Amino acid sequence: MHLARHSSNELHHTIHSDIPFFGEDIGPISFRDWIWDTKKLAQPLFSKYSQFDILRHVTSRFVGRASEWWQKRQSRVQNGRESCINTFYELKTCMWKHFIPPSFRITKEQQSRIEDFIDISDAFIQNLAKFSRLEKDFKKNLDLLLSEQRERERKKQKRVREKVEKFREFDMQRVKEKLAKLHVEAKKREQEEYEKNEKKKRVEEEKEKEESLGKVKENERKEFEEREKIRQESELER
Repeated sequence: MHLARHSSNELHHTIHSDIPFFGEDIGPISFRDWIWDTKKLAQPLFSKYSQFDILRHVTSRFVGRASEWWQKRQSRVQNGRESCINTFYELKTCMWKHFIPPSFRITKEQQSRIEDFIDISDAFIQNLAKFSRLEKDFKKNLDLLLSEQRERERKKQKRVREKVEKFREFDMQRVKEKLAKLHVEAKKREQEEYEKNEKKKRVEEEKEKEESLGKVKENERKEFEEREKIRQESELER
């Protein structure tokens, strides 16, 4: 019993939230639009609920003159002057005869064509909505791809900058090492030149000393010879 009550409440909510009221405007066009919309909304419910429950909830959407017509017909049914309506399709046939004047009535073939056209139109609208969703998905995916591409490009540029910076640091290190080597070599040449000059200076000083010593000895020899000469002359004079 609880499950049946729950199902009935669900059916009530489904029909009352989707199926519009009918009865304020009972013109042929208004009725035709309402019955087609109601049929389309009620069809999926046939496999879930009984025809009686569906019929009861659909007729609860009658207002105004449609409600008056239904109440009068139910009275005639109770009096045996009208046959009882047990299904939605019987209700549709009965209402079609009552609310559609002969000048507006169409054959079953024409009705079928109109319903097919409506189904095609609905399918076109659904496909259009689907295309709109696909377009949105495409734009979303395109934005995602472009974002990923920009991110890859940014990472690539970062790697290039890091590589260039690494090469620049490597070149700077090589330049520093080369300058240090040149500095060492220059210092070495400077030291060698200094030692060479010092050695040359010492050689020249030793040479000058030797020459000076030779001159001193020569002078001493000359003085000695001069004294000897003078001594010999003195001895001869004696």
